Amino acid sequence: MTSSGEADAEPGGDPEADAEPGGGPDRIRRRRRFRFAAVIGGIVALIALWGALLAVRTLAAYHHDQRGLAALEEVRSNLTAGSVTSDRAIHVLDRARYEFDSAATALSSPLFTPIVVVPVIGRQFQSVRALSSAAATVSSVGSSFLTRVHGVLGEPHGAGPERVAALRQLASISAAARDRLATVGTGPSEALVAPLARRHNEFVSQLDAARSRLSNAAAASAAAAQILEGTQTYLVLASNNAEMRNGSGTYLDVGVATTSDGTVHVGQFVPSGAHTLPVGAVPVTGDLQRNWGWLHPSLDLRNLGFTPQFNVTAPLAARMWTALTGQQVDGVLALDTVAVQQLLEATGPVQVGAQSIDAANAVQYLMHGQYAGLTDAGGSQQRQDALGTLTSAILHQLQSQSIDLRSLATALSSAVAGRHLMLWSKNPAQEAAWVTSGVSGRLTSRSVGVGLVNLGGNKLDQYVPVHVDVTTSPSRTSTQVTMTIHVVNDTPPGQSSFIAGPFPGVDVGYGGYSGLVTANVPGSANDITMTGSGPVAVLGPDGPTGVIAAPIVVNDGASATVVVRFRVPGAHGAMSVFSSARVPTVVWSAEGQTFSDSAPRTIRW
Repeated sequence: MTSSGEADAEPGGDPEADAEPGGGPDRIRRRRRFRFAAVIGGIVALIALWGALLAVRTLAAYHHDQRGLAALEEVRSNLTAGSVTSDRAIHVLDRARYEFDSAATALSSPLFTPIVVVPVIGRQFQSVRALSSAAATVSSVGSSFLTRVHGVLGEPHGAGPERVAALRQLASISAAARDRLATVGTGPSEALVAPLARRHNEFVSQLDAARSRLSNAAAASAAAAQILEGTQTYLVLASNNAEMRNGSGTYLDVGVATTSDGTVHVGQFVPSGAHTLPVGAVPVTGDLQRNWGWLHPSLDLRNLGFTPQFNVTAPLAARMWTALTGQQVDGVLALDTVAVQQLLEATGPVQVGAQSIDAANAVQYLMHGQYAGLTDAGGSQQRQDALGTLTSAILHQLQSQSIDLRSLATALSSAVAGRHLMLWSKNPAQEAAWVTSGVSGRLTSRSVGVGLVNLGGNKLDQYVPVHVDVTTSPSRTSTQVTMTIHVVNDTPPGQSSFIAGPFPGVDVGYGGYSGLVTANVPGSANDITMTGSGPVAVLGPDGPTGVIAAPIVVNDGASATVVVRFRVPGAHGAMSVFSSARVPTVVWSAEGQTFSDSAPRTIRW
């Protein structure tokens, strides 16, 4: 038998509580609640600790990402040819890689595992982690690519087969880097919060651009190697920026260069105006004829360049040369006074008669010095412009010595960015390489540019700066774009008549600028108008763009303001400013920023 106390005890009860005075069900419940609260408190403490650790790692990852992004922005914003061929870009990319690797490591902790499986939050986290990892890979590829490029450029190279081999190495390095970037993943892209979605889309856009640039570099290097290795003949047009056309200087000298076994053989340059063709001897068709036929662009090589589309100008020049000489050419190369200056950075000084010309004095000499004592403004066809002589000397010097390829690459890249060096090939594969590398002088449907075409026969463009103010007024379905073009004539006194005129047959006095103001606008533009100039002389399509042009006269000491207006579809958009190749450069102001057109620039709204 059991006692009544044992009979009253419940299985699993608390004997201590039952034995204490005042024990019973209430006290049991209180103790159980206390223990439950203790367990919950422990769990909360663990969650708080977990959250604190997550916060620390997330904050560390954030700061690493920000420092990495700042490093990449430093490289991107200073992505000139000089910075790419210097060691600084490599060091900055290495710093960016370290920061992004650190961020990715911080976000790869097992502590984040519970977050990854949460449907909405997990997607955001996976995207951030993938972007950090991708940015680290891109930085690493960029650093490795530049290191290998510097290795090739830093080796001594002579002309001939060694230069061809170097170009093929550069093509291989570029293609390998492009292939590495092709496998970079950027994580989830759908259903991201707005700030993260913007960051993701921007990164993907920049990654695509990097892949494209590497493809372009590979194609251009391979094409250049192919041209140098084989036997090809290129017509060389030398233009002077003191007398401008649209997107280039006037082609005052012409010669022929032949490539073979990695070397370039340059013939004698002659004045472009020494030979003219009868009107209609070389037919002009399409937009060029409709817009500029009244100026007879195929009459004289100096009449070329009314359109900035070098892929239109160059084949016409080739046909004109064949009509003049009977010689067929495989392509056309154009370079101007700025390209000559930049090439002199790589070659060192050359002699033109008794004059030593180097990078420091080349532009001043070619645009002014060689004309300073001339008085026969009408005799330009009978004199040898020094630009052709200097161009020939530089091309010869590029073959006769071991050139620092790093300096040469910097010079060529800068010249290409400003349209100071342009190439066209009748071989479709080679022309495609020039297009992708940006040296073809082609326009796109988003291109926009402003220029002055000198019709005064003088050399005054160096004294006529141009400034363009752009404003945009979006509506629900379209945007009104206004380009206000300010032109000032600052011709100093005492210039020779060859520089400042008056030129026979041109109705302006000393220092008077007579020409056309031109504006190429996006191909989608409509309602295009121009005010502040003479009557509109040209209006219509110009390849993928539209063009409007009208006469303008700006006397010495005077200024003019011309306003171009047009409308493009959509409340948001972008235009790509192409270089005018003017010296001094055209200065643009748009969307709160001021920049020169020495290299392509995009205006967004």
